[in-house]
Amino acid sequence: MHTQSEIRSLKMWGKGLGNMPKYFFVVRHGDEIPHNSDGIEFPDIGAVQLEAIKSTGEILRDLDHPIEVGSEWRMEVADEARKPLFSLRVITELYE
Repeated sequence: MHTQSEIRSLKMWGKGLGNMPKYFFVVRHGDEIPHNSDGIEFPDIGAVQLEAIKSTGEILRDLDHPIEVGSEWRMEVADEARKPLFSLRVITELYE
């Protein structure tokens, strides 16, 4: 189940900007079924990367629980053909 912040951010991605390439964002955490966005248009890959970074920060900031040690939270970004372009990952590790 996604947090309210994740859902709010994913809905924000559904808005288009014109006739530009469309990019898709997928948030994954543990065994949860990922939510696929409808895609959003951006002028270039730099704008996509900035949006992914900002949205990741907002989602993580709004978490109301810790990420389990040993788990991974990931945002994946794909192009119009759904070809993966990059991902942002948060991995929790415990150092003894």
